[in-house]
Amino acid sequence: MLKGKNALITGSKQGIGRSIAIKLASQGCNIGVNDIIKDKFANETMDILEKYGVNVSWHKADISSKSETDRMIDNFLVEHGHIDILINNAVSSIKKPFLDITEKDWEFEVGNALKGYLFCSQKVAHEMIKRKTNGRIISISSIHSLVAADNNTVYGICKAGINRMTMSMAKELGKYNIICNAIAPGYIDSRPLREDEEYLRAGEGYADEAKAYIPIGIGGIPDNISDLTAALCSSVGNYINGQTITVDGGLLTRFPVPDMEQI
Repeated sequence: MLKGKNALITGSKQGIGRSIAIKLASQGCNIGVNDIIKDKFANETMDILEKYGVNVSWHKADISSKSETDRMIDNFLVEHGHIDILINNAVSSIKKPFLDITEKDWEFEVGNALKGYLFCSQKVAHEMIKRKTNGRIISISSIHSLVAADNNTVYGICKAGINRMTMSMAKELGKYNIICNAIAPGYIDSRPLREDEEYLRAGEGYADEAKAYIPIGIGGIPDNISDLTAALCSSVGNYINGQTITVDGGLLTRFPVPDMEQI
């Protein structure tokens, strides 16, 4: 479905980003893996991706730094020639009560969770326009963009900003055939588990109290996000633009929503 396409996924050494990378690679997409460090998780992800016979490249960069993300994208273009898909996924968050948030906390979180998304998208969009690429830009938001929870004010602000940024990008980039959407996950169990522990994912012991508020009664897994991402990158997503799509098992249909750990 995506054979020969080139995709860069930020924050993709593990978790949701890794699942997206694997899903796209399984459909023939060449992959650029980004994260802030290359460790055993990154190496494992690279090994898995290469088994699909696609071109795989590694790109170390701090998403909060425009100079680093500019260099990352330039290096991706050297490796792959052009870019068809950008997945904004990287995030690093600080949990603090509203009254304890510092300027440093604000700058750190906005830097990686919003600023980085904007400037990665902008540079990639310039490249897509130059090459007349019918591109896709997908940003990972959160249900925290839509409801409040304790100790994640800045995180929620950033995710809400992603939703609004996606609307503006869709409006301004549509004339260049660049389609932009966001995905807002709910409880997704993205813990790093060994292969023999995968049966535990989203099972008993994960978000058990929250499951009472989820109409279908279960937590989500990274594949729930990567499946939708792959669909939006394919012809299925040709007429879906400027949307923030929640993937939460129906959690937001239930009020009051419980206080939630960050997702």
